[in-house]
Amino acid sequence: MNPISSCDLHIHSYYSDGAMSPVDIVRTGAEAGLSAISITDHDTVAGQVEAIEAGVVFGIEIVTGIEFSVMEEERDIHILGYCFDLSCGRLSAVLEDLERSRTERAERIADKLQDLGLPVTFDEIMADAGAGTVGRPHVARILLRKGIVAEFQEAFDKFLGYGASCYVPKKVLSLEDVVSIIRESGGVAVWAHPGANIRKRALVDRIFGCGVEGIEAWHPNHTGEITRLAVSEAGRYGLVCTGGSDYHFDEARKAGIGVIDVPYGSVTALRSLASGLSA
Repeated sequence: MNPISSCDLHIHSYYSDGAMSPVDIVRTGAEAGLSAISITDHDTVAGQVEAIEAGVVFGIEIVTGIEFSVMEEERDIHILGYCFDLSCGRLSAVLEDLERSRTERAERIADKLQDLGLPVTFDEIMADAGAGTVGRPHVARILLRKGIVAEFQEAFDKFLGYGASCYVPKKVLSLEDVVSIIRESGGVAVWAHPGANIRKRALVDRIFGCGVEGIEAWHPNHTGEITRLAVSEAGRYGLVCTGGSDYHFDEARKAGIGVIDVPYGSVTALRSLASGLSA
């Protein structure tokens, strides 16, 4: 087992806005000595079966995962789902609808970029997304490749981020709906990378009052203080603590796969909660 970490429960593949295939992610996790990983792509489960099959080949446990967005108090809050049943009909229907809305959003972003005279087309964005669900990181990569921005984050600061010239809001579900969908599919809902929002008592109470049963305590964007606060809230509410690298691709890397210290006990706790839901 890798002495740095035993699992990584937050990784993105090229089925959303990452660069690696599920097979390559699983291989990398196994080579790092991890015991378990979860691919948590945005609004899609397209890579889950590939990951599970690769897990058998490489001898590493795969936890089903997904990441949703919700808006709370005008804040973009992310909710992770774990240990759910891939065959859930409601989950499949919701993801199909979100995929359509993401495509429409990409087209509107392309239109705004072209209005500024920037040579980025909808077809280019969709080609960069490939088989994945299209998102702003695909646009940012194109802007970076074309030299329109010098760094990946600059694309968000100047063009794609909230309030920027080419920002287009994405369709999001309500917090209640996301929790309901995850629970209906037999899974466990976890608040992803809460960051400074962990200090906002009303928001914390709202999220955990809706049935979210875990919090991502270990994340590359978290300071030691934020991690301690997240662990403290987990104790206050009786939550499971999770974590991971949130790895997408090298240009956006803040931590490589497996370098965030996440105990395997997180997996055990998630599976125990999911078993209780299905009992």
